[in-house]
Amino acid sequence: MKALIWIIILFAVAVGIAMASSIYTGNVYVVLEQYQIRVNLHAFVLGLLALVVVLYLLVQLLASILNVPGRMQRFGLRRQERKATGSLNAAGLAFFEGKFQKAEQEAAKVLANKEAGDNRALALMLGANAADQMDDIELRDRYLQDVSKLPEKNQLSRHLLLAESALSRRDYTVVEQEIQAASRINPGLTRLVRLKLRYAFDHGDALEVLNMTAKLLKAGAINEYEANEYRLWAYRRLIALASDQSSFKACLKRIPEDLRIGQLCVVIADKYEHLGLYPQAVAWVSKYYPLTQQTELLPVFVQSVGYLGEKEQRKAIDTAEVWLQKRPEDAQLLNYLGLLSYSNKLWGKAQGYLEASLAVEPSMQARLGLAKVFDETDQTKKAEEQRKLALANIEQEEELNLPVVQP
Repeated sequence: MKALIWIIILFAVAVGIAMASSIYTGNVYVVLEQYQIRVNLHAFVLGLLALVVVLYLLVQLLASILNVPGRMQRFGLRRQERKATGSLNAAGLAFFEGKFQKAEQEAAKVLANKEAGDNRALALMLGANAADQMDDIELRDRYLQDVSKLPEKNQLSRHLLLAESALSRRDYTVVEQEIQAASRINPGLTRLVRLKLRYAFDHGDALEVLNMTAKLLKAGAINEYEANEYRLWAYRRLIALASDQSSFKACLKRIPEDLRIGQLCVVIADKYEHLGLYPQAVAWVSKYYPLTQQTELLPVFVQSVGYLGEKEQRKAIDTAEVWLQKRPEDAQLLNYLGLLSYSNKLWGKAQGYLEASLAVEPSMQARLGLAKVFDETDQTKKAEEQRKLALANIEQEEELNLPVVQP
């Protein structure tokens, strides 16, 4: 820019002198001691301009020569900066490709470069993470020691790495400390929330799992399938931890309706029975079995009915017979109706249902149930026959499950 300005100035001066010389003509006398030189005015002006241009070029050349060391130094610095950036890129690429040893080596090159500048922080964390992936704890800690000297805003990655490493070792004391430290810097960070979810899952904290799952789902950091798996685990955990009717009732209020009557329907029925809440268990199955047709509900129904009064037991049989009208070929329903009838000493009904179940699908449970009915009705020979058939079924199943031995 400066050179352009000088050229414009010289051009203007030249134009001015040329215009002046067209008006003024004559000679110019140059006196040097005893010598006197006469020069045409036009030639003198041109020579003067040429001299100025030559002097300007000489000054520029001299300045360029004197500035060579500085230029060489700046070139060297830029070259070192490019090398640092290249090594950093190579470290990052190697890390994400799973080449952790190469990633650590490239990160070390960056740190050895005096011109790494702002790349140092990222290189330290890449080196620490690569060392952690290689289970080189000593090397990882050396990197993290240097990271700890950086400003507070650069400590988040260090806390997260230490927390993740401790979680893999199930060192929950360190996990909690590092999570708390990271939360003070950026509590809403997605990676931190996911880490909290893993910690809560490992720790069996169902409520925290539900909380973190909701946050990740809202942030779009987890898909619906994964979120549903975590929610199912958490609700099953809450159900398992319920110790009495009050806590179980509070637990059920947290569970969405679609899960209560779907994937958790059998779990809830089992819990009612486990807590000794037999009327509630029977009521639950009576309400939801017609909707879901989950045969896993029937054992709970049969077991719980046995603890009810005679009137309630007869009512339960009537309820099951209504179900049977819609599913007359359901072997399991026939089997459990036979067992209910046996429990109520309805030998004729029990025999009819169990024989019908065996006709649809032979099972050991139905045969043993029928043998007990024959015992009660003094049909000893038939009872023994059913037990032999049941034993034969067991032996056949064991043979089918034997490993194949290659000759």
